[in-house]
Amino acid sequence: MEQGAFGRAAQDRAAAEVEAEIHRLCERLAEGQAMGLDEGREMVGGAMAEFLTDFFEAVHARGARPGLRGMVALPMLVHGAETGDPEPARPLAAVHLLWWAAARYLDDLTGAPSPGNAATVKRVLTALAVGGHLPVRLVADLPVPDSVRCGLAGEVSRAWLDAVDGRLRDLTDRPSAATPASVLRAYAGRTGAPYAMAAASAARLAGAGGDRAGGWRAFGRRLGVLRRLVDDQRDLASGRYEDFANGTATYLLAHLLAALPAGRRREALALHAGARHSACARAELTAWMLDEDVLDGYAASVAPLVGHAHDLLGLLGGDPAFVRGLHGLVDETADRLPRLRPAVA
Repeated sequence: MEQGAFGRAAQDRAAAEVEAEIHRLCERLAEGQAMGLDEGREMVGGAMAEFLTDFFEAVHARGARPGLRGMVALPMLVHGAETGDPEPARPLAAVHLLWWAAARYLDDLTGAPSPGNAATVKRVLTALAVGGHLPVRLVADLPVPDSVRCGLAGEVSRAWLDAVDGRLRDLTDRPSAATPASVLRAYAGRTGAPYAMAAASAARLAGAGGDRAGGWRAFGRRLGVLRRLVDDQRDLASGRYEDFANGTATYLLAHLLAALPAGRRREALALHAGARHSACARAELTAWMLDEDVLDGYAASVAPLVGHAHDLLGLLGGDPAFVRGLHGLVDETADRLPRLRPAVA
């Protein structure tokens, strides 16, 4: 579908430009000449530059350019919806990418079997610097009133707390106790929080008040949850099976378990436990999860989430061309979920 004044081609250009800006930032960081770094800070600057370079190499290697485009497009489309101009939100798009560069490593490390080594500690500390303190520096440098800057800093802080809460839920919510509702609560933090931050920050930068920023935050959180559901599907379809290796209770797994009688549920849980190390267990459990009836029920439970995202956009309104672009982001995400198709023509 047409995505309005800031369509797919413009989003691709913006994503490439933001990536180039971050690469230039990496060069300055490596020389200790950016983001308040001064003489004697070459180690942290170099580590952050290496960290970000690795992130973009992984994005290209995994064919994840569409996801990167969506991360950049979200805050710019929201600002466009509020003002008709997406460009002032470009720094927030960089903040959004910095978040995901950090989250990618932290997420991998929480599932690592032996995290207590020097290389891991270095990555954890660098991830915190990239995802936590670089965004704060970017916000501090924006030429905006103090009240707006305070609101933007609050959105970054809120996102960290919400995301840590979601990740803790994810780590402690064992499959045997997980429910579809509990998994969605975890997703709302783990993946919903940074998307909520990007959308609400763009609205605040555009001059929106607290209530309207809250509406955009709710939309971003819903979009982030849908993106997480796509990631679950991609993990199964690609054969990477990272969720099985980490023992993660995904939404699709929770949906399957909730639909099974007690005996079959115990069998599915045994397969899930064995899927960490057994290719046979992974294949059998995947077949269960991708069963026609299971996917039909899954799609029926996810469709209202897609509808709610569209409804929020209808309530928020704004410049029609950019609102259409935001509807397009939702539809693009929904179209990558099993049994779902775009809800808006």
